Amino acid sequence: MNHALTEEVCRKRIEELRGKMVSAAKQYGMSHPLVLRYSQELDRAHNKMLKLNQPQPYIWSQPVYERL
Repeated sequence: MNHALTEEVCRKRIEELRGKMVSAAKQYGMSHPLVLRYSQELDRAHNKMLKLNQPQPYIWSQPVYERL
């Protein structure tokens, strides 16, 4: 899957979860279990997107002694 497409999916999921969390908080209060669950899901989605944006370390295809 394309990196940009994956990032866009994460952004949409984050916005969806944020909306659900805010709506649930207005309806039930900030400490309701549903609000906390949305908050945790939002954290996971955000962490996933951050992980996508981390530069990947270069991995040599051959050991150093074989390239000499």
